[in-house]
Amino acid sequence: MQLSPFTRMSVVALAATMAFAGSVQSSEAAQTKTQAMGVGRAKDIVSTAQSAGDFKTLVTALKKTGLDRTLKGKGPYTVFAPSDAAFAKMPRAQREELLNDKKALPNILKYHVVPKKKYMASDLAERRALPTAEGEFLMLVNKDGITVVDGAIVTKPDINCSNGVIHVIDDVVIPARGK
Repeated sequence: MQLSPFTRMSVVALAATMAFAGSVQSSEAAQTKTQAMGVGRAKDIVSTAQSAGDFKTLVTALKKTGLDRTLKGKGPYTVFAPSDAAFAKMPRAQREELLNDKKALPNILKYHVVPKKKYMASDLAERRALPTAEGEFLMLVNKDGITVVDGAIVTKPDINCSNGVIHVIDDVVIPARGK
């Protein structure tokens, strides 16, 4: 079927309009998700994690131990935050035991926190170890743009917060004393 030049121009204009509308919707969706994660409005670490929706287990654990109050404080903090999927990797019995262990849970959570410093991904690339609030060091490996923290991969770096930064990791890291 042969289209007239006018019809072809109309089809091209319609396609361009539809593509533009789709990119605007995608941009708005991305902006909404970014704001929900606390990037646009600079919420504290706990509020950012709650808004993101991928850290229900972590936030529950923080509240159980009272560490949520600390991570709402002035900071700065660098938090390596295991997602719900990271907690789900643990066998259910082990996860339940950990979440109910009043002695081990605070130490394991503190092992995910670097106090007094906001380390962005670019800073992590230059580091080999970081001191944690728990007292031990997290070991870092950086290769081909991927950061590994004690065996956990940073899947989403640099979620900016008013009192620090969150780096999402794909596993729960356990200090040597907690093993």
